[in-house]
Amino acid sequence: MTSRRGFLAGALATLATAVRSRPANAAEERFLLVYWVKGGWDPTFCFDPHFDSASVEGDPLAEPGSASGIDFADAASRPSVRQFFLDWGAQTAVINGLAVGSISHDAGTRLLLTGQREEGGEDLPTRLAAATGSELTLPHAVVAGPSYPGAHGGLVTQFDATLLGAARGEVPSPRDLSRDERIRAWLDVEAATGVDPQLVAWRAAAARLPSLREFAATTRPGLSDEFARVDLIARLFALGLSRTAIVTGAVPPMSQWDSHVENQLWQDRCYENLFANLQNLCATLQSTPGTSGAPLLASTRILVLSEMGRQPTFNAQGGKDHWPTTSAMLIGADVAGGRIYGGTDDGLVARGLDRATGEASDGAERFDPGALAATLALGFDIDPVELAPGSTGLAAIWS
Repeated sequence: MTSRRGFLAGALATLATAVRSRPANAAEERFLLVYWVKGGWDPTFCFDPHFDSASVEGDPLAEPGSASGIDFADAASRPSVRQFFLDWGAQTAVINGLAVGSISHDAGTRLLLTGQREEGGEDLPTRLAAATGSELTLPHAVVAGPSYPGAHGGLVTQFDATLLGAARGEVPSPRDLSRDERIRAWLDVEAATGVDPQLVAWRAAAARLPSLREFAATTRPGLSDEFARVDLIARLFALGLSRTAIVTGAVPPMSQWDSHVENQLWQDRCYENLFANLQNLCATLQSTPGTSGAPLLASTRILVLSEMGRQPTFNAQGGKDHWPTTSAMLIGADVAGGRIYGGTDDGLVARGLDRATGEASDGAERFDPGALAATLALGFDIDPVELAPGSTGLAAIWS
């Protein structure tokens, strides 16, 4: 860990004057990192255990646990869960009873990330980047994970080892510099008309390429491990290059969240790994200074999401099948943490959520992907109508 952070500090000093950043008041900057948990976690193994319910089967080895005001399923095999809430629980809000509206991986992913049922919608981090950081060098960074860029494709950078290697000049390519210049000249002429938004986006992306090359020149090669991806995101935010990012969390070898069989084994291992990685993520952001000199965690919101939950009871293979109710976490800047928002009934069905108090209320509207989008809009001082027409955000979650 020390060597990674040492590299990070040195790179920040090297690049501080080499790459342009947003010329704005640092106090106004807010970053969003979507930490994607691919496969569909089982909230009963952590956030929403229902120990007193005869109709919900969770981890039989877990006991009720509590840390920093957050109740959870505590198990000796998952020490990182308790440690995370002890260290970061005061800055963490858990949302239970998030009604996804689907039990399909693809549909659930699209719903939660776009907040819309209609296909073709842009994902929330892209829309937030467009609204609050379109002038940045790399407004939305897809380090690993799903992306729905829509008309704002020019604001989205898909990071991988090949991209960084090519930007550094390490990956051979038959590049013709004169051809590149002709393409840019053609884009300048065509984009000036403003008729084709895609050409405008391409021109904007081409203009950001030199900054990407400067950034890649001092970026460690490879993005195959969790630590390298976290370091990359920390640098993007610390240098003011990106407003938003998404990364898919790693899972242990021979494990997955989609636990149709052996739910006990897979969920246990994946949760322990997840919270160990979140511990590293928060520690990295806390130890990395942002553009204002304050720790990045003081200006970064981390949204931890999985595309669905899992059924209340075990199937014949000891697994759990897909379920349209899940949980989420918000961590970091301006989050009214140390508590759980919303809830589910004894059938693990989402209850209503009072937007003003954050309490579960059967008389209130359920918290769905549209409400999640409206909540993020509130956190970035954007009119919720712009991101989620007709939905009401959870105002209580912002301090």
